[in-house]
Order: sequence, then C-alpha cells, then structure tokens
Amino acid sequence: MEYWKLVWVFVVAFLFGGYQSEGCWEIEKAALFQLKPFFPLVNGEGISWGKGNCCRWDWVECSTSSGRVTRLFLENSCDLEKKDINLGWYLNISLFLPFEELKSLNLGGNNIVGFIHNQGIKRLKLEILDLSDNILSGNNILSHFTEFTSLKTLFLKNCGLQGSIDILKKTIEVDQT
Repeated sequence: MEYWKLVWVFVVAFLFGGYQSEGCWEIEKAALFQLKPFFPLVNGEGISWGKGNCCRWDWVECSTSSGRVTRLFLENSCDLEKKDINLGWYLNISLFLPFEELKSLNLGGNNIVGFIHNQGIKRLKLEILDLSDNILSGNNILSHFTEFTSLKTLFLKNCGLQGSIDILKKTIEVDQT
C-alpha cells in the first residue's frame, strides 16, 4: 500500500509542475557561453548569462519538444566601442555547429565583415539568416552563402553588397537600398 501512495505523490507532483526539465542541452549551453566574448550586448544591454534553463534567456528560443536551440537573436550585440570591432571582424561560423536544430540566426548590426572559412557551414541547418546592417565586403563573402544549403531566407539590407548570388538554383538579388 505504501508503494502506491509514493507513486501517487510522484504523479501529482509531475502534473502540477513539481518536475521540470532543465531544457537546453548542456553542449548547447556551453556553446552559448562561448559566444559571450563576441556578442556581449544582446538587445543593447548586457546579457544575463543566467543559470539554469538557457531556453528561458531572452535571446534564445528552443524547441518545446527537444529542448534544443532553434533561434538566436544576436542583433546589435557586439561591443562597438572596442577599437578592433569598429573596423569589422570575421565571424567563425563553427561557433554555431553545436546547435543541431538552429533554424534562424539574427546577426544584424554587429560590424561583421565576413566569415572565417571552415568546413562546418554545410552542417548548419539554417533556414533564416539575417546579416543586415553589417559591413560585408568583397566577392569572397558571396561564395560563403552558397554553402548554406538549407537557407530559405537571407537578409542583407544595408550591408554594402551589390549584385546577385546563386543559391540552390535560385538567384537572390543583393541591393544597398
């Protein structure tokens, strides 16, 4: 009889929120902390690099079923007062490889000039990439976009690029305006 009382207590506790998953996989939480030096100011203020479930952080969105990170909002989050950042910087896209279900990445307004080339870009499953208001330069940046094989939407407003690029047999026009 004691056994059934204990089972009943666990069932009731689970139903009323007594049990809560921490969400956010540890490998992804560690990867988020690795982003901190590059993006210290999310949403114009210091990031609360809190404890616990990183899926509850303002700039992170996770899948409700898997607990994996699906969206990152890192716009206007680099520290532009740093002398070297003001000139622009190259983003190492491999920083985002631990996020296996990352679908949307907003990197707008971070003075990104381009990407450090690596093999990892093709492993990302990004569908939406926002690089608006960065200072992308040179033709070699265009070649990196072709490596994002699952990309459906690419935002490049006010990036200093002009012309067109061929991605997945679709031509995307790039314009300053």
